[in-house]
Amino acid sequence: MVKSYEDALSEILSFISEQVPGPKPRELTENTTLRGDLRMYNDDAKDLMHRYFEHFDVSAQNFDFEKYFPEEGEGIIGALLFGFVNRKRPQLDPKPLTIAMLAHAASVGAWV
Repeated sequence: MVKSYEDALSEILSFISEQVPGPKPRELTENTTLRGDLRMYNDDAKDLMHRYFEHFDVSAQNFDFEKYFPEEGEGIIGALLFGFVNRKRPQLDPKPLTIAMLAHAASVGAWV
């Protein structure tokens, strides 16, 4: 069901306020980021996004979780591999995932 951006934003703000544990910024806004402002990381972020897609009936087909929440580390195997081949580790450069992005996808029913 397509809804207005404003309606979706209002619902997303309530949803985030209820679903995200721990301390939150004094005020959630369109520009609030899940990773930076709300300190959501891998498992917690995966759980939240799963609930978001289900609750708001948003197609996750085009959503790339790794773009916003890259793996934090490579573990012992990766550390040994990068050390062995003397290669520089790839830099993690997560894109910010904002409440505005969630509201937009909820208003159109798909991640775009």
